[in-house]
Amino acid sequence: MQLPPASPVAGLLRRRLSFPEVLAQSVSALAPSAAMVTVPALVLVASGAATLPAIAAATVLVLLVGWCLSLFALRMAAVGGVYSYTAKGLGPAGALLGGWSLAVGYAAVAMSALVGAALYVVALFGLPPGSVAVLVLLLGGLAGWCTVRGIQLSARLALALEVVSIALVLAVLVALLVAADGGPGSAAPVVDGEAGWSGIAVGVVLGVTAFMGFESAGTLGVEAQRPLVAVPRAVRWTPVVAGALFLFAAWAQVVLLRQAPLDLLMSPVPVAELAGPVGALGKLLDVGIATSFFACVTGSTNALARVLFSMGREGVLPPALGRTHRRFGTPHVALAAVLPVLVAVPVLLLLAGTGARAVLAGTLTVSAFGYVLAYVLVSLAAPLFLRRIGELTAAPLVGGIAAAVLWLLVLVVALAGGPLAGGRALSVVYLVLLVVGLLWIGWLRLRRPARLAAVGVYDQATESSVLPGSLPVGPHR
Repeated sequence: MQLPPASPVAGLLRRRLSFPEVLAQSVSALAPSAAMVTVPALVLVASGAATLPAIAAATVLVLLVGWCLSLFALRMAAVGGVYSYTAKGLGPAGALLGGWSLAVGYAAVAMSALVGAALYVVALFGLPPGSVAVLVLLLGGLAGWCTVRGIQLSARLALALEVVSIALVLAVLVALLVAADGGPGSAAPVVDGEAGWSGIAVGVVLGVTAFMGFESAGTLGVEAQRPLVAVPRAVRWTPVVAGALFLFAAWAQVVLLRQAPLDLLMSPVPVAELAGPVGALGKLLDVGIATSFFACVTGSTNALARVLFSMGREGVLPPALGRTHRRFGTPHVALAAVLPVLVAVPVLLLLAGTGARAVLAGTLTVSAFGYVLAYVLVSLAAPLFLRRIGELTAAPLVGGIAAAVLWLLVLVVALAGGPLAGGRALSVVYLVLLVVGLLWIGWLRLRRPARLAAVGVYDQATESSVLPGSLPVGPHR
């Protein structure tokens, strides 16, 4: 057996990241503390008394796709994560479609998180609303410095920020529950209202947006110390812990908002409104959410850059994107290519007069479309991958098909324009971006079929990975 002298993804710092650092990637891209104070209130308006069942159903959906992802992560170490996994089941065209959609998701959620972090910094320091665009520029530059300097730095920073912010959000919710008087407010009819199947479906769709990004640990398969252990654990356990946090946050907000005025329930961030008058709680909440949003920026940018790095190494995008920094071992060219876009789009929208919260909600909506299509495709790919390597059993077959069908229903409901901010207009934006990806795939098929066939590179053992004399010899060669 002849091993290659170098891995197809050489240049990244291989086998450096501990399990907590791999976990930090999923946690930061998911931004749990920011989701804890924003998503449950949105689900509450749509689903009323069915809020907790809707979020529980969303958690089950995410756990199902996480299990499908772990089937790949147990067997291969990839840089492209979901993109590279899909290639092993659906082939190059399916992988590129999923990878393009996933890149849209990572880029849009990073834009949304930049604006979110800027909004909460403005609230924290009492800055004028017009300073949001300037803060987006500054925070984008800081995120670029962190991500180029190395994944270890950004992962450790992101995990520390998330731990602190989750603790702050939990402290605020507990303090508000202790101070609650128990009397119903004008929002009680909405909170207690019975939702039909359509309301529950909308609540589930909104609930799954809280988990987007949990799969991004798969992009660190090369850099993890024990990738076939660390990555599966991260993609399986992140949604478990996040789901528990979201269910607690949802329960707390059901109790608190039932006692609140209706106009507070309809505000963009009801929990921040509740905490505002209670001493330093409002400021603590602003700190927690701002840090969570910034961690999401670094996590999503890291994942996006590594997907583009994989595509550059495969030749389906400019090869320069596959270059790494000589000192830091990061895909610095890919980072340099995407960071200006991640900052410029929200800044231009803000300068054009679009409200900051509208930019945040709109980019988050587009990102949700991108993630969900990628989840549909990778769920379909899982049983096909196992069949190809001779390891298919009944559980992955049923689980993969069930996950793909359920996530496809989520995508259809979301694209219908009802549950997510912006309605059909943002559905059109996403579909236009998807058509661009399809045209790119068609061009590769017609003009660069050899490059298309190269899709799906992942880390492989090299000559330096084994002990001298340990290679098979004789008839086994």
